[in-house]
Amino acid sequence: MKCVILSDNLKKILSLVERSTTRDITLPILNSFLISAENGLLEITGTNLELGIESSIRGSIQEQGSIVIPAKIFSSYISTLQKDEKVSLESKENDVVVKTQSQETIFKGFPFGDFPPFPHVKELYTMTLGRLDLTQAITKTLVAISRSTIKPELSSILFKITKEIVVLSSTDSFRLSEEKIKPISYSVGVSQESFLLPLRTCEELIKVCESNSENNVVFSVGNGEVFIRISNTNLYSRLTEGNFPEYQQIIPRQYSTSMVIDRQLLAGHIKRASIFSNKLNSVTITLNPESKTCAVESNNRDVGDYKAEFKSDSKGSPVTIVFNFHYLLDGIESFTDESLFMGFNGDSNPLLIKSPKKESSLYVVMPMKGAV
Repeated sequence: MKCVILSDNLKKILSLVERSTTRDITLPILNSFLISAENGLLEITGTNLELGIESSIRGSIQEQGSIVIPAKIFSSYISTLQKDEKVSLESKENDVVVKTQSQETIFKGFPFGDFPPFPHVKELYTMTLGRLDLTQAITKTLVAISRSTIKPELSSILFKITKEIVVLSSTDSFRLSEEKIKPISYSVGVSQESFLLPLRTCEELIKVCESNSENNVVFSVGNGEVFIRISNTNLYSRLTEGNFPEYQQIIPRQYSTSMVIDRQLLAGHIKRASIFSNKLNSVTITLNPESKTCAVESNNRDVGDYKAEFKSDSKGSPVTIVFNFHYLLDGIESFTDESLFMGFNGDSNPLLIKSPKKESSLYVVMPMKGAV
């Protein structure tokens, strides 16, 4: 293999693919890039067997072929090169010779045949989603995902597909996030399907989407695995096994108290109150619809007290309710609307947060029971 490519293009693709490699010292081949040159394209592949990314860029291909090279050391070296510097890659048996205008470096590689083949999914159905819609929906849904691996289904996003809408949901059992987006297309015969996409795959998919300008993201879903295509990049992932909790019954449909409030105003008070919160990270919200006020307060015997009262557009019964400020603030800041609708049902039932104008996003957070 022999090819020439610009350093900036190589840096971009290496940083994207490297995230799918592993640090497994027992299988060093999985901490490597497979670099292939063919038909005017340089393709770079990485995998940890659960997740794989392959991406290609144009280059000057002088000799076709493939090499396998340690990912971390090669990526670190390329990142130090100057902008738009021409980089020559040439294989010498299992070694790789890297040349620039002023330097020559040799990297020890691995036999090409030892690298695991990139999986091909036997698809059951496909769907195409808009890149920007998908990126925004995953980003917002990740707010409520569990970071623990004890229950894999809670550290995954549920994709529930119907004929006209795709619903993304996540929960860590303390809060719930749900996003709805319209698909661009489905494969024939799809009526209602669902799958669980692991947390790490979701995070890598965001990176892939952000690095591309192509609008269409194509999902080819198979039995326990998925193949995702966007422009010049392919992502493979195993799907999470298990059953996502039935959550529809916990979403409030009616409210004893409701409020429409400026998002940044409320977020600012909660941030200031968090400075004075106790070891349980609690903040107290009090609504008085009669006086049209909302109060945010917290206290810590070692730090001090915080209390703020401000006008709010509230209706219904008075309520005082306590939340973990992290969970409450995460939900508020996941929205971009100027104002938010908040629906309460007493001091021990879930709070619903959504846009006053759109029904495509919602966030549900549980209060700290017995804290009032």
